[in-house]
Amino acid sequence: MSFNHLNPLRFLNKGIIRTVNKLQTSIFTIPILIVILICSLQIFGLFQLLELKFLDTLFQLRTSEGLESRIVMVTFDDRDIARVGKWPFPDDVVAKLIAKVKVGNPRIIGLDVYRNLPVEPGFDELKQIFQSTPNLIVAEKFVNPSVLPPPYIDYKNQVGFVDTVVDQDGTVRRGLLSIEKPNGEIIYSFSTKIALNYLVSEDITPQISSDKDQTVVLGKSRFSPLSSHQTGYGSTDNGGYQILLNYRCQTECFQEVSMTNVLDGKYPQNLFKNRIVLIGSTAESLRDFFFSPYGKIPGVHIHANLISQIINGAIDNRPFLQTYPKWLEGIWVILWASIGVSGISGFLRGSNLGKSQFIIGILTFLVISTLGLGLISYSSFLFSFWLPIFPALFSFLLSSLISIIQLGEKFRYASNIDELTQIANRRYFDRFLMKNFQTKQDLSVIICDVDHFKLYNDSYGHQSGDTCLQQVAQAINKSVRSGELAGRYGGEEFAVILPHTDYESALVVAERIVTNVRNLNIPHKSSKTNNVVTLSCGVACMTAEDSSSLDLLIKADRALYQAKEQGRNRVVGYSK
Repeated sequence: MSFNHLNPLRFLNKGIIRTVNKLQTSIFTIPILIVILICSLQIFGLFQLLELKFLDTLFQLRTSEGLESRIVMVTFDDRDIARVGKWPFPDDVVAKLIAKVKVGNPRIIGLDVYRNLPVEPGFDELKQIFQSTPNLIVAEKFVNPSVLPPPYIDYKNQVGFVDTVVDQDGTVRRGLLSIEKPNGEIIYSFSTKIALNYLVSEDITPQISSDKDQTVVLGKSRFSPLSSHQTGYGSTDNGGYQILLNYRCQTECFQEVSMTNVLDGKYPQNLFKNRIVLIGSTAESLRDFFFSPYGKIPGVHIHANLISQIINGAIDNRPFLQTYPKWLEGIWVILWASIGVSGISGFLRGSNLGKSQFIIGILTFLVISTLGLGLISYSSFLFSFWLPIFPALFSFLLSSLISIIQLGEKFRYASNIDELTQIANRRYFDRFLMKNFQTKQDLSVIICDVDHFKLYNDSYGHQSGDTCLQQVAQAINKSVRSGELAGRYGGEEFAVILPHTDYESALVVAERIVTNVRNLNIPHKSSKTNNVVTLSCGVACMTAEDSSSLDLLIKADRALYQAKEQGRNRVVGYSK
């Protein structure tokens, strides 16, 4: 078997460098193919859930931003409901609660409780306080199911919807600021309306800076709605004006006081002054809970986080959580795919590694690079930029795996190749011979020796000697047919294995080899046989008397000895 089909590479330092150089072409092809694959997978949302879970982890790792000074929550739990003795609360209880809060001079009151139907007693009292409290914002719900606001208040200025956008895993990570009705009317959410009303007193109103992408300038903040051109939510419904929720904390950054304590007057005197007061449920029985990056929290806390985000962005320039455009993510993915390819090849460049060192080195490279990618993503998040990690991580690991497989294949072939002559080495030769010997079919072996090679080295130098061996090896390799194997046997000796070849046919092959080498016309002024480099060959054929492949080699070696004794530059077949 000719060894040309293996396309061998050298396996020592120079061989590794050559392998790496060939791998460099993959730095351009593999990343591009991987990006195409990843983009296809992203269309089906393959990475989205993983990415969202990692986003939750980033929130959990980030330090809490401390107490929100502009918002106070008046909450009621199951104990408060039990004290009142009825749910929904009667209108007089709600009216009394709002009146108590109102006395504290809050800037805005947000009632996250549906009051679409009268609950006697106290309907007239509640109606009167609703109509006399222009800074009161009341909740309504549009869908699943819809809940109308009280019909007797100013809908345009005092009502906001509390519908939330829930991701596929049931977690709220986006804030819905507004929706547009079929007639073109813009309806604001409960949180948005509270925040905008608060900011009016700061002389801050929203301005549309770009109709094309609906960019809004609000005080010191500037934000745009999520779109399909951004990372993270490419395959998710982005109806309405949605932004990413930049949570402050889980629940500890909002000051709370119970409804019971407010009704009983047990709260600090200036607790509500000039602040936003949100009234909402934390009762387990009412099930007004949502999953956030921190776990399950009451719906009123979702609203508080979104209100805080809008207000603090406008006044304090607290950044909105932003995403990168998809074209930039594509570059990011290509970069990490290239790191995977070039990192594997660069790691091996100039190194002569054993198997265990290779494995440890590759694992170290993969772990450090993965941690580095995670650290970059976390650092980006600290600056309020959400940098998706899984497309880049997948591209890095896949490109690294492909590169390792490529190197493994090339090293496997290289381990069977003689470094100098680029034909089969002794180890592969012996394995190939044993395999064919075990078939017990016709098998012949030729052992060749370069005549007076020591004198050639002495006359022309070792570098010329190496070149001579390379030329001889290629001449021998070209002299054998498919299914036959030419290899370096040791030093200036070569050997050929001829499966399914009888004695007479083997002699013909050996004569062809001797002729082809002589026709190279490599000058050999010190030769005692010819003025060019020549070969002596010994031929042996397997017989029933041979108990192992070693017996066959011994016979061929004896025939080679006879060829040398008879004057060299010839072929001699083994005979008893």
